[in-house]
Amino acid sequence: KLQALGERMEGVVLSSSVYQIPSKPKMKRCARRITPFCQASLVVCILATPSGEAFTTRHVYRQGRLRDQSTTRLCVFNVEPEESILMEQTSTKEILDGIIDDCLRTSGRRPIMIQFEPSSKAIWSHYRGTVFAETWKSCVQGILWAASTYLWLNGQPRLQTALAEFSSLYMQLLSVTTFTLTFFVNQSYTIWRTCLQTCRTLQGRMNDLIMSIAGFSQRVDEKPPGSSIFSENAKRMLTITARYIRLFNILSYASLTRSHRPLLTPQGMRRMVARGLMTAKERTLLIEAQIPATQRHNAVLMWILRLVIEGRKAGLIDGGFGFEQILLTKIQEIRAQGNSMESVLKGRMPFAYAHFVQILVDAVVWMYPFVAFTRGSSLFLTLMGSGLMTLCYQGLFDLAKRFLDPFHNENFWRGDDPLIVDTLIAETNSGSMRWMYCLDEMPISYRSISKGMVDEFLLPNEGFTREEAEEEEARKRAEEEEKELSAEERNERLFEAIETAEEEFEETKRILKAPPGSDFISDDQDNRARGDGDESGEEDDMFDEFLEAAEDELELDRRRRAEV
Repeated sequence: KLQALGERMEGVVLSSSVYQIPSKPKMKRCARRITPFCQASLVVCILATPSGEAFTTRHVYRQGRLRDQSTTRLCVFNVEPEESILMEQTSTKEILDGIIDDCLRTSGRRPIMIQFEPSSKAIWSHYRGTVFAETWKSCVQGILWAASTYLWLNGQPRLQTALAEFSSLYMQLLSVTTFTLTFFVNQSYTIWRTCLQTCRTLQGRMNDLIMSIAGFSQRVDEKPPGSSIFSENAKRMLTITARYIRLFNILSYASLTRSHRPLLTPQGMRRMVARGLMTAKERTLLIEAQIPATQRHNAVLMWILRLVIEGRKAGLIDGGFGFEQILLTKIQEIRAQGNSMESVLKGRMPFAYAHFVQILVDAVVWMYPFVAFTRGSSLFLTLMGSGLMTLCYQGLFDLAKRFLDPFHNENFWRGDDPLIVDTLIAETNSGSMRWMYCLDEMPISYRSISKGMVDEFLLPNEGFTREEAEEEEARKRAEEEEKELSAEERNERLFEAIETAEEEFEETKRILKAPPGSDFISDDQDNRARGDGDESGEEDDMFDEFLEAAEDELELDRRRRAEV
């Protein structure tokens, strides 16, 4: 962004820090204040002064040279106030667009958590998201501590006699630490599982809500009769309701996670209007409402309630007071699940409990070199044992703390395997429109049922036999061949058939590669972009056979049609 701004001002800007100096008289004082922080980088000072005003950069450059004779430099650009505003907009717009792009998706780029194959080889082949990635620095520190302690104790022969009984005390402490740590990990995993279950329950209740509204929405029979579709006004109401559900979900996760918190800022709200997530009037109402910024999703939930009630009064929704009761129950469940997540994250674990476990883990890890020395272990075994103890005990404790931060809101761990909020939002986006698409056209209309015109839908309970199915296919092929078509029309149909077969084959591959029970079928392009390709080894034999058979059928179909 700075390079682009520098090009506009006919300069070269390469910096990780930007300092705004309000006016020329303060330039020297600002230079003295910021130059101590110049460490082998180019610092850009932007002066918010009117264009054309004369100023000198000699003092600023001199201050930078005094701090670091080799690398530190200061460059001052004279920019208009409009340019500084442009820079602020550029710096926030790209970040917000990246967040909103993921919030607008209807299919997740990757699963909600890292997927793995339960074989030993596949598990050992992973590094990202494992205890090795999180604890290797602690292991190195433990090994260095063990080496220094062992060498120091080796020069103190009297201490070996004094610490002769230390090993028995250490074993008792080790037993207490093992029991307490395993119980702490279990409690932390319960909190992590509760957060995941709450997210899924919230997602399910929102699907229940839009499914109920779609099922009771007004429908009209098509002409000629036979199927029914939503009325125009009912479909518009469903579309608005689905958008409110998506907006509620996005604002809810924005209040719970730091990764999406920028959407609640004034810049984020304006950008959401520009990207079509809400209207300008809705943004104004949310900002002017006397509620905190992190509770704006509750206002959207109330909009959904009133929208459905007004739609029923307008005759766009069928159903009586029982429907309103069900609707109110679903919305109350959504409110309860959404707000309970905040309670779980705030009351995840008492500090005294975590503090005590930290003391036990540190005591076991840092006291191990003394025990190894008193037992006469070699330096190599002491170092290896210290690394292993750190990996096991500190690794378990780090794993427990990761469970206490399921959305990676804190920076004490790498964040390789959090709950993917973008996937949760994408699945909800898909569910908000799924039920309306499912009923976009009903095969049996009210008129067909009332007049008994449902004979074509009465199929045998046991289905058709293979012979009957093959006879029907042969009959259809014969009818197709009997049609008199010109050579051009025949070739056009052949090309369409080949293209359809290729599209079906690609769809078959995507369906077979999708995770079991997934709400989305990700494209290979998304997998390559995220680096989440198939790492689970060979697939099931049945899937392989089906895929090979489909590929063979496609090749045979191409040859047959080419011959024709």
